[in-house]
This record gives sequence, structure tokens and C-alpha cells, in this order.
Amino acid sequence: MFHLVTRSNLLVFALALLPTSIFADVYKCLDQKDKVFYQDRPCQELTSAQLPPGLSQLAASDNKPHFLWKATTAEGTVYLMGALPYGASDMYPLPEAITDALSGSDVLIVGADVAALPPAELLPIAANRGAYTDNSDLRDHIKAATWERVLKLSKALGMAEETILTQKPWMASLNLMSLAAKQAGYTQELSIEKGFVKDAQMRKPVLQLDSVDEQAKLLDGLSEIEQEQILLQSLNEIERGDDYFKSMIEAWTSGDSSTVELIVRRRFDSLPASDKLFKLLFTDRSAAMAEKIGELAADGRTYFVVLEAGHLVGEHGLLNLLQSKGFKISQL
Repeated sequence: MFHLVTRSNLLVFALALLPTSIFADVYKCLDQKDKVFYQDRPCQELTSAQLPPGLSQLAASDNKPHFLWKATTAEGTVYLMGALPYGASDMYPLPEAITDALSGSDVLIVGADVAALPPAELLPIAANRGAYTDNSDLRDHIKAATWERVLKLSKALGMAEETILTQKPWMASLNLMSLAAKQAGYTQELSIEKGFVKDAQMRKPVLQLDSVDEQAKLLDGLSEIEQEQILLQSLNEIERGDDYFKSMIEAWTSGDSSTVELIVRRRFDSLPASDKLFKLLFTDRSAAMAEKIGELAADGRTYFVVLEAGHLVGEHGLLNLLQSKGFKISQL
């Protein structure tokens, strides 16, 4: 059972789950043979010999594809890596193909770096965008049947009823998915993205393609019906058990872009407004990202781009969009 958290803390925490956002610390360390490994605490606190097997073993052989692509033009090179908002210890250490690409890049590009915002700036975004301020609550904005499912799952996941009531449907969706992932053994603490930022900040620039406020504004701008459908997506996946998280981890680990595309698209297919929501949350945003990445790559520097895996795959994903702009795409 999870410890209950305050309303303000939970709202801020949920912002860290916005698509392409950054999560808790993962540390890049060196063992006695100067081999890179990753762990969820500062390097001096644990040597590789003391690590659990999933972290201490040498990186897996690079004879299988990774969720990483190299996009090249005459002007420059862009590495594109799809990431998940959670992780597990057996994802580490990361393969050398990934760590070498990051080390050899001039600039790291992320979606929106939640960790870069001080709490004084993050809390108002969460409170103003993700919580009700008009004395209404979640029950007033969704169907009774949906609320019954929310209440049942929130109790099972350790979230107090008074906490979930304050949240708008899109914020409740993020929080419930996060708690369900943790219950299934997949945590934000083992997400790789924050570790990338932490590793790169002292040696290279870190750019953002998006802002936390813009992402929250996008979700908050959805109609009540659309927000409820996003909430229903999460409820459907959580009620299926651990399969959703396990399937995504397995597909990501094996570099299986087709399966990731299928899983991402499946979340929308059962909803009445599926095409509109998918276009708004993925197609349109991926197109805007492709334009920015194309402009940046023209300056001749090498970029490493890490974004939510769903933005890379599919007909309207970044891989296809950049290929249509003249980039040569190869999976590593």
C-alpha cells in the first residue's frame, strides 16, 4: 500500500508524468574496469559489485536493435530515442549503443524538463491547470459510472478519496497510471530520462522542445468529454493488470517499434473521439517537433533527442516525418 500524499505534492508529481517529461534521479557510474553502469542512488553509495544483478551485470550485447535511431543529412546527425515514463532495474545498464550515442552528441534535446522548474513555479501550474478552483470536484465533471471506477481503483492504489476529488480528469489519469505502474514494479525512479539530463548538464547544452505549462495547457484545454475519455483510457489499462506496463517494457527493450505503435494506438481506438485526441496529443505535436528538430540539425551539430516513445513510431511519427524531410534513418 502506498503512503498517502498531500494534494499539492500529488499535483506537482503528476506534472512529472506529462508526455516527454523528466523524472527522478538515475546516476551514471563507473566500475573498477571503467565500465559504465547506472543506479538509482549516488555512485559513491554503491559499487557495481554490490548492485542487484539487473544493474551490476555488463550491458547486454548490442546484437539486437534498441529503441534508438540515427537520422542523418548532409548538414548533421540526430539520434532519436524513445523513452518510457517509468522503468525497471532490468533495463540497466543501458547498452553501449545508447550511451555512446549520447556521449558523442553535442546537444541533448528533451521534451519538457519538469526538474528544471523550482516548486514555486511548478505548483501554480499544477494547481491552476490540474485542480478545480470553483468549489466543484471530479464527480461533477464525469459520469457516475466513471466515478465509481475511479473511486474503486484509487482506493486500491492507496489514494485518498479527498485527494482524487480535487483533480481534473486528465490529472487524475496521470496520477492513477503512475500509482498503477509503481504497484506493478515499474517506477519513475528508474526512468532513464532524468539520468540523461543529469549526465549531460555539466558537459553539454540541454534544450527543451516543449514547456511544462504548454503541455498542461493543452490537456486542460480539452473538453470535459475528451478529458473523461483520457481518464477512461487509464482506467481500462489499469483494470487489465500489469500487462500494459510489461508489454511496453518488453517492446522498448527489444526495439520493437511496431508493438509500441500498436500499444499506443490501442489506448485510443476504443474511444469515440479517438482520432481527434490522437491527432491533438501525438500527430500535431510530433509534426511540430519534427520541424524544430529539422531546423536545429541544419547547424551541423550532433543532437541526441529523447522523447516519449509514442512520438517516434507510426505513419505520423518523428521517424517517418524526418525521413520525408530528407533524413536517412537507421535503427541502432
